[in-house]
Amino acid sequence: MGAITQSVGLFGATGELGRAFFDALEEQGAFVGRLRLFASERSGEESRVFRDRPLAVEVADDADFDDLNEAILAVPAEVADDLAARLLAAGVRVWDASGHLRAHPQAVKLAEAGPDSALVVLADPLAGILAPVAQALASVSPLQRLDVTVLAPVSLRGRAGVGELARQTGELLNGRGISTETWPQQVAFNILSADSALDGNGTGTRERRVRQALTAVLPQVRIHIRQLVVPVFYGATMSLHWQHEAAVQRAAVVAALARVPGVRVHEGGDLAELPSPVGLGVDNNDITLSRLGIDAGDGLAVLLADPLRAGLVRPLLAALLNEG
Repeated sequence: MGAITQSVGLFGATGELGRAFFDALEEQGAFVGRLRLFASERSGEESRVFRDRPLAVEVADDADFDDLNEAILAVPAEVADDLAARLLAAGVRVWDASGHLRAHPQAVKLAEAGPDSALVVLADPLAGILAPVAQALASVSPLQRLDVTVLAPVSLRGRAGVGELARQTGELLNGRGISTETWPQQVAFNILSADSALDGNGTGTRERRVRQALTAVLPQVRIHIRQLVVPVFYGATMSLHWQHEAAVQRAAVVAALARVPGVRVHEGGDLAELPSPVGLGVDNNDITLSRLGIDAGDGLAVLLADPLRAGLVRPLLAALLNEG
């Protein structure tokens, strides 16, 4: 694994996802290339401090990209296509972290991408978190079934999702009425059983996308995903239940998980020390499993991760480092 020496453009630098990439690049000592920040016109006069020096946020519509090698897109759907077209025409490799370009004719999944791939699309962040864990479990004994219930934070909808929870909470605590813009219902002091249109089987868009991504790497496993949106700003908590084909030992499962970079198993039952979104749900690249239990071939665990850092930022930077 080498260094990231390329000139990198971060698009959508002022949003939740852009901030996650910015912070990770600043922390990544192996990033020694040039960084340029881009956003929409309303953020054009902003700046960010990167390793003790200010970086201006450039207006993407007005910029040229001749000196860029790589572009990380953390932008809204309405600008993704046009921006990607400009970057590809300039010979810049595009990394779509926001997932809006999955249907693009040049799109290649991150797991299948090579040095010559011009447009690399990352998996859904929840799939990016679950896939290495599921593959580690299957390495102990093949899996028959995997059931996941996701308690999703509002940050999965970016700055708008976080802002709406904060705004609704303040209004309700002060006895005022609220409006719903980002979410289909009130999200403050509430739990949403779905956040997108459901198909005839009661499955939402993200649930279907995560299931498809996991089925691609574990085609023989019956996979079921249900996502609930909870009034938490950051950090996804997932309840996992799986079945192996044969009985396994807990120690073997722990050892398999420990071999996966960025995955750790929390041992111990001290309630004050159990992982929670408040402690580990933001600015954390690791995936943490707790309450791991094995009963013959059945397994249970609680998984906690920051979807942006663990599900998107970590795999993208790992791919860049592997090419360094």
